[in-house]
This record gives sequence, C-alpha cells and structure tokens, in this order.
Amino acid sequence: MDEPNDLIVVADHDEAVRSGFERLFGDHYKVACFAESEEALRFLKQNPATCVIFSCYHLPGRGGTAFLRASEMIVPQASRVMLTRETSAEAIKKALNEARAFIYLEKPCPQEELASALETALAHHKQQAKDRLLLERTLAGSVKLLIDMLALFHPEAFRRTGIVRKQALKIANEIGIRKTWELEMAVMLSPLGEALLPKQILARYRAARGLTEQERDVLDRSPAQTRDLLQNIPHLEKVSEFLYLSARGFDGSGFPKDGPTGEDIPMISRILKLLTDLWYASPEGGPDAAAFEALAIKRKKYDQKLLDIARKVLLDEGLEERSGQISECSIHSLRPGDILVDDVLTESSHELVLSRDHTLTPTTIRRLEHFHHTTGVRQPIRVERHAVPKEALDATG
Repeated sequence: MDEPNDLIVVADHDEAVRSGFERLFGDHYKVACFAESEEALRFLKQNPATCVIFSCYHLPGRGGTAFLRASEMIVPQASRVMLTRETSAEAIKKALNEARAFIYLEKPCPQEELASALETALAHHKQQAKDRLLLERTLAGSVKLLIDMLALFHPEAFRRTGIVRKQALKIANEIGIRKTWELEMAVMLSPLGEALLPKQILARYRAARGLTEQERDVLDRSPAQTRDLLQNIPHLEKVSEFLYLSARGFDGSGFPKDGPTGEDIPMISRILKLLTDLWYASPEGGPDAAAFEALAIKRKKYDQKLLDIARKVLLDEGLEERSGQISECSIHSLRPGDILVDDVLTESSHELVLSRDHTLTPTTIRRLEHFHHTTGVRQPIRVERHAVPKEALDATG
C-alpha cells in the first residue's frame, strides 16, 4: 500500500475530535493534531506542504478565527475548514470572512459529511496549487524582464542580483528549503528601493565613506519603498513583507525600529540581510575569509546558524569551475543565454553598463549594441556559453 502523502492539520481542544480524525483518516493521509494554536502554527512553519487545516472555533490560544487567518500567511495554498458547535450568524460570518475558511461545518459532524468535506478541500487545494504554479511561472518571467530592463538603466543597484541569487539557492538547499520561488523573487526585487535613492548616497555607502544621519535614514528606509511598490501586486504580498524586514538585524537593530527580532524575523528576510551585507563586504572575486570576518565582528546582527552555513557553502565559491565554455566575443557575436563572466564597462570612463553573472536576452544584447554605438563598450566581452541542444539546431534548419 502506498504511503499517505497529503498532510492534514487538525487544531481542536477536544481530544475525541483529534482521535476521531486520526482513526478515520490516518490510514489514507498524514494527520497531525494539536490542542492549541501556537504549537499548530509552529508545525505549519516547518511543513509548508500542508494541504488542509481544520480548526475549532474556540481554539485555546488565539482562537480559531485568528489561527486560520495566521495560517493563511504561512501556508496560503492550504484549504481551511472551521469545525464548531457555534451556529450564530456572527460565528459563520467570522469563519467565512475573517478566517477566510473554505468550508464551515457544524459539530457533531457525520462521518460521511466530514469525509466529503475533506475530499472537497483537497481538490480545492490541488487546484489552488496548480493555479499558483502557473501564475508563479508567468509572474517570474515578467519580473525577470522588469529586472533586465531596470539593470540596464541602473546597473549599480542591480549588479548583485545574479550573484546573490546563486548564493541564496545554495543556502536554501543546505537548510532544506525546497520551494524557492519567493526567495528568488525577493532577491531579484531587493534592489528596487535602492534604485530610487540618490546615487551620491549609494556611492558614499559603497565606498565605505561616512553618511550623515539624514542620509543613513534615507538608506535604511529603502526596504519600505520596495514594500510600497510591491504590496498591492497579487502573489507578491509576502515577498514585499520579506523585503520590508530585510534590513532588520537578528538582534533587533536596523529598520524598522519596532520590527521583530531573532527567529521571529522571516527566514527569507534573514537570508537577504546576511547576503546583502556579505556582498558589500566581499571583493570582486566573491566572498573570502576577510568578508566573513567583517560580518563576524557584528555577528549579533545575523542568524548565527545561517552565518555558519553561508561560510560553509560560499567561502570557496570563487574557486568553482563554470559549467559552460568561456568565450571572448564582440557585441555582434553575443547570443541569448550567454552569461557575463565580467562586468561590461564603457570604453573610456569604465562606468558599469551591465554586471557579471547577468544572463543575456535579445533585449539586453540590443541595448548593448545601442550603448556601444553612442558611448562605446569595452570589447571583447567574456561570456560563459553552453552548447545549443541538437534539437534546437535541427529546428533552425
């Protein structure tokens, strides 16, 4: 018999209800039961693949309505079901509107009705997951196009995204984050706030020159600008919150002043804080021992476990061999899919045009051609080039 895969969470103070769920559905599904809200929420944070959440109305802790609302922020694709003896219009209204419950069931609930509700909730969850995957792919493509265009007009702000994205994925793999879409979106969009800042502030900060109190306040508030830009875009609400807290120190320092501390800071925000500061502390070749020592001096600002993991998986990343062939190209011989090995600079003033590790697209190649005609670009350009699949060559005839 196949092992059960779908995870069902039940939060109910009644032991008979919890044991009933395990007895009825334990052979076909993974069932996790809890008697109060906070332990259930901690479990959900560790199990983002939860499919259906059942809660009673008078749940010890924060109550069933607040629990289901909080669970939506943690596992938005899970279907939520309110199971209660409350039959008042006010209770139903709270369950459906405030708790955003998918189904409302009255206790005692017949076994057949409960099984039917579970099947309906599972089907809803699977459709939600399918729709979200399609939307994520579409949105990821749109964000990638947006970042490519912004990187051409503000290369200094966006030059770190390619490097930090690779670093973030290595850390995610090490700590067991399997779904990385929100992490990747957060990395790609993290420079938005900086791109709106005065360039002189960014230049002084990157050169490790002192900032006035007013300039430091403007710099620290860049995550708030990013959140304001993104929070109304569907499916980027959580990403905007991760970015808002990405300057928050593990010890409670940084922006926002009244924000969370320690492990209450979302993991993605902690990763962004660490990797952003590491990028500024690192030489052009990538993180070295000195960069990690610089962060260790202010270790209280970072999640120590993350800092140790980053040192383990990133310290020697500059020594890694690239998987593709390194080619020296003129602008006219660049291809979509080529990855820049070095920064692309102007021919005379050596200003940054496009940062290393940027994957070229037809749009960015055309932009480089136009830039070369007007200003001049240093050539040849070193790129990492992967072999074109045979079927693609056959298709082009």
